[in-house]
Amino acid sequence: MLKSNKLVIVFLLLFSMFVVQGCGTDPVQEDLINYLNTELPKVTSLERKATEEYSSITGANYTNDLVMFEAMTKSIIPTYSQFLEELEKIKPATPEVQKIHDQFILAATTQHSGFITTVSALEKQDYAKIATANKKLAEGRKLMRDYQAAIMELADSHEVTITETK
Repeated sequence: MLKSNKLVIVFLLLFSMFVVQGCGTDPVQEDLINYLNTELPKVTSLERKATEEYSSITGANYTNDLVMFEAMTKSIIPTYSQFLEELEKIKPATPEVQKIHDQFILAATTQHSGFITTVSALEKQDYAKIATANKKLAEGRKLMRDYQAAIMELADSHEVTITETK
């Protein structure tokens, strides 16, 4: 019913990276490395769990509204809410990394809103609301792509190499 395969791919690509430090003492560089290697890994397992489960009940994996409703209310939304709560506790040391982190919070908040709207639409069997939920989810994916691009740009400008891992 809902498009989500791209959602999982976008989120997992970001969190399957590690950072290699360049040379020098650049506070933004150090903060970005700490952010990507230390702070984000503390919360990404929650995000991964929620988005993988969401992917398992949507798109080609969709079976029916009841299964989706149950998974959303009992697991996906509570897990994603916990992720968002923990994400908001991260406080980067530099304004440059904080600005990008704020983008991530906005993307995650938009995604969370899409999940909540989905549940409301399922409860009311309101297909117009499903369209609204899909728009919020699409906006969350766009904001996540923007966040990823900003991370890459900041990394490049501060000589931080981001390498994908399996």
